[in-house]
Amino acid sequence: MVLEKLGRSLDNAIRTIRRLPKVDKDAIDALIQQIQRALLGSDVKVELVFEMTENIRKEAMNTKLQKVRRKDFVIKLIHDELIKLLGGKPAPIRIKTGKKNVILLVGIQGSGKTTTIAKLAKYYKSKGYKIAALTTDTWRPGAYEQLEQLSEQIGVKCYGNPNEKNAIKIAIQETKKAINDGNDIIIVDTAGRHKEEKELMKEMAIIEQKLKPNEIILVIDGTLGQQAFNQAEAFAQTTNLGSIIVTKLDGTAKGGGALSACAASNVGIRFIGMGEKVDDFEEFESSKFVGTLLGIPDIESLVQKVQEAEVDIEPEMVKRMMHGKFTLDDLYLQLKSIKKVGKFKQILSMMGGGNIPDALKEDAEANLAKWEVVLNSMTQQEKDNPKIIKKTRKRRIAIGSGTQYSVINKMLDQYNAMKKFMKRFLQMQKKGKGMPGMPGLPGGKGAADFMKKLGKF
Repeated sequence: MVLEKLGRSLDNAIRTIRRLPKVDKDAIDALIQQIQRALLGSDVKVELVFEMTENIRKEAMNTKLQKVRRKDFVIKLIHDELIKLLGGKPAPIRIKTGKKNVILLVGIQGSGKTTTIAKLAKYYKSKGYKIAALTTDTWRPGAYEQLEQLSEQIGVKCYGNPNEKNAIKIAIQETKKAINDGNDIIIVDTAGRHKEEKELMKEMAIIEQKLKPNEIILVIDGTLGQQAFNQAEAFAQTTNLGSIIVTKLDGTAKGGGALSACAASNVGIRFIGMGEKVDDFEEFESSKFVGTLLGIPDIESLVQKVQEAEVDIEPEMVKRMMHGKFTLDDLYLQLKSIKKVGKFKQILSMMGGGNIPDALKEDAEANLAKWEVVLNSMTQQEKDNPKIIKKTRKRRIAIGSGTQYSVINKMLDQYNAMKKFMKRFLQMQKKGKGMPGMPGLPGGKGAADFMKKLGKF
């Protein structure tokens, strides 16, 4: 198993708490110590370990539970914090069918980028795409020859120019050739560079600017340890990273350092490599990975059970809505769960009769996955104040999320419909006419009392 030592330690911690008849403060403290030892022993950055375990400690005993067992709730907390450590939700796939796609790989020297290009090329070739491999590495002797040899093994064409010393010129010219030859995806290798090599970092930024890749993937060496955090942070500051591939995870004890690099770059892991062979490569599923580490193969079922038992309307969100401050995050969160949608529908129907906005109709649930990808490509300012999202911002969001303008426009339309609905309700309340659709409930204190009860709905 990848990160076997870390997995054994976390598994033991979870087994201990699951055997306890009651989870109290002492049990939580003992669990926290076990988790800290496990993560630090796997070379996860110290500050991240203590931030993560402090979050678990605060929530574990202070959260009032309605139906779920506290030991299950604690396991869900550990799951959620580990997912956060791994960069959160999976990065959206930015490959567009029917278009020409460019993927740019970056990383420090020795991280295994060239081998990873071959692995990635084989993966996408198996999906039916026509693939080209391209190297711009003018520093490492034999870089072109190595990629050419690997490309031949998997049956894809290799592009590059070993006689040219200008990496930017190679990137532009050879990418054009690969596109003109009808390739669907061009996977571009770059020279390995360290965060202190300023000129090489600048060169990498220029290559990104010239190629305008669909995605930039950071290749992180799983044996790098805690240095991985600083390296990932530097690459994230220089380029627009989209995802991470962690290499050499087979049997390494320091893999936790590479995993915590996700927190530094704020992007998720897309693939992991477990060896030198082209087939030693697999897609990364964060929840499944965490479930394996915790010794709970069906971790997603447990997480879902806890979520469904404890789901509730957030009081803070209700307050913001009452002051007309309803954000795109609020819209998404309240639609995320079918159970929560049902609750929210009831509340809004009480506030406005049967005239519920389209955002809360059943077909909205089918849009949630698309909306999540769009939201992940927005800035917090845009999510809090969607009216600033005009043509140029929409273009950037569409490119970043790999979605059509129509998806973005539909989400904004639904949001605006909800805002109008809330505005109508607030106007009625201020006029003292009571809530729309609720003639027996006055405005003022009566409305305030009603809203106070929403948390118990």
